[in-house]
Amino acid sequence: MPTLTLTLAHMYPSKAPVLRLPQELLDEILSDLEHRDLVALALASRAACALVIPRHTEYRVLRTRHLLPAMWAHLARRADLARNIREVHICDRANRGASERVPRTLVLAEEKKEKEKGKIADAVEAEARRVRDVCKALGHMRRLHTFTWAWEVEPPARPTVQPGHENAIFEVLARKKGLRHLGLSGMFGVHAPGAAYDQESTVYPLWRFSNLTSLSLRGDTWIKPANAPHLKRMLMRSAVSLEYLELPMEFSGLSECKFPYLKRLYLFLQSGGIRSIDPCVVRFLNAHPAIEELSWLPLGPVYLSPNMLPALRRLRTSVQVAGMLYDCNRLESLDIYQLDPATLVGLKNLQGARGSVKRVKLHAFGDLATMYAVAEMFPELTWLSMPSRYGHFSLEDWLSLLPRFTKLEVFRGQGLWAAVTLNMQRMHGVIMQLVQLCPNLKQLDHSGHNQARQDWNRITIIREGPEGENVRYRIDRPPPRRWFDALEGAFD
Repeated sequence: MPTLTLTLAHMYPSKAPVLRLPQELLDEILSDLEHRDLVALALASRAACALVIPRHTEYRVLRTRHLLPAMWAHLARRADLARNIREVHICDRANRGASERVPRTLVLAEEKKEKEKGKIADAVEAEARRVRDVCKALGHMRRLHTFTWAWEVEPPARPTVQPGHENAIFEVLARKKGLRHLGLSGMFGVHAPGAAYDQESTVYPLWRFSNLTSLSLRGDTWIKPANAPHLKRMLMRSAVSLEYLELPMEFSGLSECKFPYLKRLYLFLQSGGIRSIDPCVVRFLNAHPAIEELSWLPLGPVYLSPNMLPALRRLRTSVQVAGMLYDCNRLESLDIYQLDPATLVGLKNLQGARGSVKRVKLHAFGDLATMYAVAEMFPELTWLSMPSRYGHFSLEDWLSLLPRFTKLEVFRGQGLWAAVTLNMQRMHGVIMQLVQLCPNLKQLDHSGHNQARQDWNRITIIREGPEGENVRYRIDRPPPRRWFDALEGAFD
């Protein structure tokens, strides 16, 4: 007798006509949908839900802090599922900056069958098999556009047991023509031969990556003089596509690079340097007028020409650099190291940014009169951060100050909690008062600190009703840490 196969047509005979298409064609159509669209479709009917969950909802973003050999074996076997994954994020077990997202439903079913076959006793062989599965799974991911790997363990260690394993993974990724966003942090490329032994920059697979839109590299490998020619060649292979760049300032070839479409730049000190690094950075900035976001703290005094960075919108730097920028008409966000209210008010060159600055992070308290001046200087301010430590303002001071920022939506800092001596009941009353005094207020810092994400929890204010007359609030976790953020979540 022929085998009877149950399809969606048998299980849901009254389903919409579009769902009557062959399974292969439906999967191909659904593969082009993002997660939020998949969820909306799954809510449409039981038939749509059966089609979408878990075959598509669990196979878009992969984020893991564990080795998970069973999951990688599953993805290696199921090319039909792995091909739908867009993002892969791997990190060490201690990294809890973001929640894990891994496929579970189908993996658990397959894992039960695998247990019956027995386990591999040898740990070396087991790891080699896992890496082979990782490579095979990555090879299936035809739509992969983002790959990040953070291995910042203590004491520092290589991300793989053997250098060949790291090479094998990067070898597969180097062939991914659709890969656009790459982030690495840790002891990668320790075994990569220097320029004297690899004159074409081809031995270590990472050097062959090209056409990247976003690149983030953290680690000592990228500042080794012997690797400077390799890294420069890698960067040049993405010269016309690169929009985001995150690199150590110690990279000696930076000033020789040119990226015509670079918009976001994050330069940081990896291990230490001398002041001669600063002129190289200045030359690089001068050659990239399209930069909109910049995070850079110079090691010493620098000189910037008044017309530099005309497109700048978001800035994290020193007071000296901020004071040299005269074309500030587009500036929206300011995070100036050790900035206090008096210094901010004294930066006369920012007067031209009165109508554009919407977010300011202050690193020190000032007196109440100076804070009033800040409110007057930036009437469009929607986001304000004060130091996390407790300040000297009374509750009356805060209730007088915050409403002066007439468009304030987000306030960061623990000053309000200090003013009510961490009394939850009093804070409830303060929130209700602020809702009336600051009609646009959406979020405040909570007194609880989230250790996993190293930030304060949030009080999110919710207004309901035709006129927003019904007000309530909830406590939310801080947002997860994101890759490719030049300001590292400074204005979340």
